Formats: sequence, structure tokens, C-alpha cells
Amino acid sequence: MKMIFKIAKTELQSLFYSPIAWLLLVVFAYQVGMIMSGMLEDIVVRQAMGYESWRVTSIFGQLFGNVQGTLYFYIPLLTMNMISRDLSGGTIKLLQSAPLRNAEIVLGKYLALMIFGLAMMGILLFYVLFGVCTIQNIDFPYVLTGMLGLYLLLCAYAAIGLFVSSLTSYQVMAAFGTLFILAMFNYVGGVWQDYEFVRDITYWLSIRGRTEEFIYGLICSEDVLYFLIVIFLFLTWTVYRLINRVQKRSWTTRWGIYLGVFLVSIMLGYMSSRPALMAYHDSTRTKSNSLSKSSQEIVALLDGKVKITTYTNLLDKDFWSTLPNHINFDKETFRPYARFKPDLKIRYVYFYDNANNSELDEQYPDMSDEERAKQISESYGVPFSIFLSPEEMRKIEDLSAEGNKTIRVIERENGQKAYLRFYFQGGWKDSPGEAEISAAFKRLVSDVPTIGFLAGHGERNIYREGDREYKRISSDKNSRSSMINQGFDIEEVYLNAPLPDSISILVISELRSPLLAEEMDHLQEFINRGGNLFVLGGPGRQELMNPIIERFGVRFMPGQLVQPTPLLQADLIQAIPTDEGVVYWSDLDFIRKTEGCVAMPGCVGLEYTKTDGITFTPLLSTDTTGCWNRIVSTDFVRDSVRYTPETGDQAGTFTTTLALTREVNGQEQRVLIAGNTDFLSNGEFAMGRREVRNFNGMLKHAAFYWLSHEELPVNTSGAEPIDRKLYISEAAMEVWSIVFMIVIPVLLALAGIIIWVRRRGR
Repeated sequence: MKMIFKIAKTELQSLFYSPIAWLLLVVFAYQVGMIMSGMLEDIVVRQAMGYESWRVTSIFGQLFGNVQGTLYFYIPLLTMNMISRDLSGGTIKLLQSAPLRNAEIVLGKYLALMIFGLAMMGILLFYVLFGVCTIQNIDFPYVLTGMLGLYLLLCAYAAIGLFVSSLTSYQVMAAFGTLFILAMFNYVGGVWQDYEFVRDITYWLSIRGRTEEFIYGLICSEDVLYFLIVIFLFLTWTVYRLINRVQKRSWTTRWGIYLGVFLVSIMLGYMSSRPALMAYHDSTRTKSNSLSKSSQEIVALLDGKVKITTYTNLLDKDFWSTLPNHINFDKETFRPYARFKPDLKIRYVYFYDNANNSELDEQYPDMSDEERAKQISESYGVPFSIFLSPEEMRKIEDLSAEGNKTIRVIERENGQKAYLRFYFQGGWKDSPGEAEISAAFKRLVSDVPTIGFLAGHGERNIYREGDREYKRISSDKNSRSSMINQGFDIEEVYLNAPLPDSISILVISELRSPLLAEEMDHLQEFINRGGNLFVLGGPGRQELMNPIIERFGVRFMPGQLVQPTPLLQADLIQAIPTDEGVVYWSDLDFIRKTEGCVAMPGCVGLEYTKTDGITFTPLLSTDTTGCWNRIVSTDFVRDSVRYTPETGDQAGTFTTTLALTREVNGQEQRVLIAGNTDFLSNGEFAMGRREVRNFNGMLKHAAFYWLSHEELPVNTSGAEPIDRKLYISEAAMEVWSIVFMIVIPVLLALAGIIIWVRRRGR
């Protein structure tokens, strides 16, 4: 060890006496200072404008992300002369003739590079300490984890550069050689991904993205071991390179050693990448890199083996994201789940079948499905032999009910299955996230709620695409936010017979004809057994809807609410959360904080009378000014709307959405009543109003979450960050920008000049 430290000391003196090393530190300091100044200035300006930041500590994640993208430019200039200088000057012979081992030479030089790397990390540490002093409740472990990732990356780069430096006596060639190998390690992850037997090897070899999890605050044993294995591989190769210079060996022996070390490294890397052998530590305060508590509880119930099969249809839209050359990237979707269920199996099956893809009719007219599939597979360079025919596919899994779309099927060893779909919104394919994946898993471990949508009286249809219908929120398999993709069962129901016991939530949306006496009896049976209700009314339907809700002490007011504005139609009500609602539902608190609303085109007010045994909570209401209830019918397109109390107009604040609870049969019954039906319609979700910051989707999500007794949709929210303020004024930021971009680099440059001058003087 003494000799290693002596060599390291000598190399460090050489480095810090070199103007190149100081130039690299100056450039690095300027780069970091410029990035940091820009991000801090943005936060300071936003705070001055009254906007609250979400997570100020995340600026270090952005900083480290920028640094990792340019770090490989610095290393070749550091390592290019570490050994090549000795080769060209002949000093390598003196080193090898001295009582030194080749391993000591290599480790001494490498230790010097590691210490110089600490000097670069010291520059980053200055900004971390600055953040500790200026950021409210800084997430310190998260920042240190990012620095650890950068340092491991730097050490891996240094080991590679040291090896390349041992290959040539030309320093410039060593620099370019290092850049070339680093480039190879960045791009090897996309090589030969079509071939299963080498796919995992090349993907593991890739250094690209290895620091991202560190930067996000997650330490994974696979990534730590990857860097250690790469360092071991190249340092060992460097040692044997020096040994081969003085010992005559056959080429088979020389190359055999290199290959043997490589194979051992690959084997260790493969073992470290097995889910069962991987360990994780989420260092963030909010555990933002881990599955939510709800998802973890669901996964914990998945006893036995679970298999996820992705069935990719070559004739579907945007099928390419699950082709063989994208498999390893696609598997990253389930990596958080494999952390908690290491025996999770993921497989891919390819087929072709008609998926009603109209684009193919234009691109490949007058071709059969098989001919189209062959043409497409040839275009993508994928062998057609891996694609099953429609007949072969149906023997394995019949997806005709899903339109033969590309889909994932989750299956337990007991035979239970659940579908996990891809979504197409706005013409783009979208993959499921944690909420959708966990909802699919939940279907395998528990009985999920069924939402019944009442039909037979002109209610909103859950299967049609029309603007007034309810397909998008209920049965639309292409929409991520539809309740069928959030884990619910969806069913259209009628009241000509008692409702099935499976129905736990009944939606009644604006009747156009009255319920018959028999139907009212069946509805009363559902209510008496404690079923939950979601009743939505609207203008002109009060007489039909009031008999349903009057039993709860609530009625839809006569007339219609209006809210005239210069740019919007007067019957568009921008309902805002009430004080009681903000306390009752956290989503309403978010809507208030973001100064949002729920857009309700055509809305009536709600009146309610306090009734024993029932708890009333108004959730949304009209604004305190500018709104009134209009009794006289009005053409809102052509007529101007003015407040006229003589015709019955009544000013005030009116409740538009109301939550009721009561005890029935030992359980809490929940009823939600809204004075508007269109706010959940297909047309409203497709509407875009620049003047209105609406959160209709959030209210829909919150409504069914509450009605299902917080069971679905799966709550994937985590703890809110508490590092939301930066204690720097605008004037102070101007000074700090000068310090970051000018003072610190200049001080480093002066230190380098002083050391260089003193050395020249000696």
C-alpha cells in the first residue's frame, strides 16, 4: 500500500502542476456555476411573482443530469498521459524494473485520478452546502445520492481512460481512443437487441442511464455493482497489458486472459441484474422512487407466481414500442414492481390479425392481412416467422373482444387474468402508469367495485361517442382515465328488475322520462341495502330528478344558474371548491390552490334541508359574485343576460355539488349529487377553453374514489415535499450569479497560476 500511495502522490503532483488539470477545473466550475445560476434565477423570479415552487431540491437533479452528459469530455484529457507518457518517455521501464508490482503502478495512478475526481466533486459540494443554507428543508440524502452516482461514473470513465492510455505512447491517440470506447459504452445498449441470447448482455454493458436512478435519489445494487465491475475489468486489463509488455507469452494466452476477465465480469454483471438478487434504497424524503403505499399493499397480496405477457399485433397502431429491439426498454415499466415481487415473469408474444387499423387500408391497399404483415415485418427488419397467425394466436389467447389490440395480460398461476391496455389519446399511444398497473393487479387479488349506469330513460350512454354521452369516463378502453382502465367493472343497468348485488355504485344521469312506480321500488331497494349513488341533474329535468333525491332532503332548484363573462357563454358555471369541500376531499384543495374550477355548462343549484342521520357536505359552489339563479328560460347563444330580480332572478352563492353520508345496515352509504350532467360528457372532456382552468377530470376521479370507499382508482399519491422555498432575494441572486460564474472560476485559475509559477521558480 505504501508504494501505491507514493505513486498516487507523484501523479497528483504531476496533475496539479499541469495547466491542463487546472483548466479542466476552471471550465468545470464555470459550467456548473452557469447551470446553477440559471435554475436559481428562475425560482427566484417565480417566487417574486407569487408562485410557489414544488420541490426546490430537484434543481440538483437537473444540475447532475447536465453534468453527467458532459463528464466524458473531461476524462480523456486527464487520463491520456497517465501511462502513455511513461511509454513514450521510457520511464515505464524504470517503474517495472523497480521493486514494484504492475498492479501497484496501476492502482497508484488510478488512486490519483480518484482523488482528482474528488476535487471535481468538491466544486459540486460547494453548491450543495449553498443549498443547505438557502433551501427550506433541503432533501440532503437525495442530493448526496446523486453525487455518489456522478462519482462512480467518473471513476468508471477514469478506469477506461487508464486502460486506453496503456495501449499507446501517443497521448492524443489515447484521448481519442478513450472517447471512442466511452461512445461505444453509451450506444452498445441498442446493439443486437433483436437477438434474445445477446440482448441482456449488450443492454447490461451500456453505461447510458446508469446514473439516472442515483440522480433521482435511488440506489440500486445493480448499478453500484455495474460501476465496480467495469472498474475491475479495465484495471485488470491494464495490469495485464503492462505484464504482457515485459513477459513473452503466446497470443492465445494473452487474449485468453483478456477474454477470461471479460467473461467473469459479464457473469457477475448478469447475476447482479437478477431481480431476486437486487437491493434498493430510496433516499428521497418522500420516497418518490418507490411504489406508493397502496401499490405495495396490492403487490403484497399477489402470492404465487405472476406472469405478464405482452401480445403485440403487427397490424395494430404504434406496435413498434414492444418489438424485440425494444424489449429491455419496455421492461423498465415493471422494474418498480419487480423490486417488491422479484419472481415476476415478463414475456412477449407476437402475432398479426385485423385490428381495424384504417391507416393500413391507405398504405397497403388490395393486400390481405398476411401480405400486409409480411411487408411491415420486412420494413422493420423483424423476421416474419416470429409472428403467429390469427388462428395460432386464438389458441393461445383470444383477443377479439379487445379488438385484437396490442395488450398485456396479467395472469396468476391459479388462472386468474386481467387486461392491461395501451391508450390512444390525441392520436398518440400511451403506456399504462402505476395507477393502471396496480388497478389491474388489484383485480387479481380482490373483488373490485362495479359501477352501474342507469339506462332506459334517455340517460347518457356509456358506449357511444357522441358529445353528450359518457363513454370516455366509463367504458372507453382507449382512454387512460376511463373507469374500466382504473380497475372498475362497468355495466349498463335497468330498473325493470332488482339491481344485481354486484352493483355497488349506481349512476343516474339526467332522466328524460320519469321512473315507473316499479322502477322506483327497485331503486329504493338498492338504496335500502346501502348502495352508493351518483345523481346528476340539469336544467329542465328538475321534475324528473327531484323524486330521486328528495328522500335525502335535497332538491334541484327551479331555473338555471348563470355566470356571464365577456368571453364565455352565460350558462357556463365555473364551480369552485367550498371551504367544507377542501377539508373533505384533498383533490378540491389542489383545485383551489391552483385557482382552478370545474366547468359546468348548464347547471342548476341544489337546496337541502338538514335531516337526522344524514351528513351534508357541499363540495362545489358558484362564485361569491357575478352568479345568480335565472328562472326565465333564455337563449344563451343569441340573447344577452342581465340580472333582473323582477323576473325572479335570485343572486347569491349556490351549491352545485353535494356529498351525503349516512349509516345503512352497519355501513356508510355515500351519495353524490351534482346540478350538472354535461361536466362528465365526452364533449366536455374534448373541449378546450383557454379562458377556463378546469379540473373536471380530477373531480371525476375523486368522485368515484369516494363512492368506492377509497378502493379505486388506486391512490398512488405520496407525501408532499416540504422543500418548497428558496431564501434568496432578486438582488442577492444577482450577486451570487457573479460569484458562481466569475469569482469561483477566477479563484481556481489564480490558484493554478500561483502553483505553476512557484514550481517554475523552484
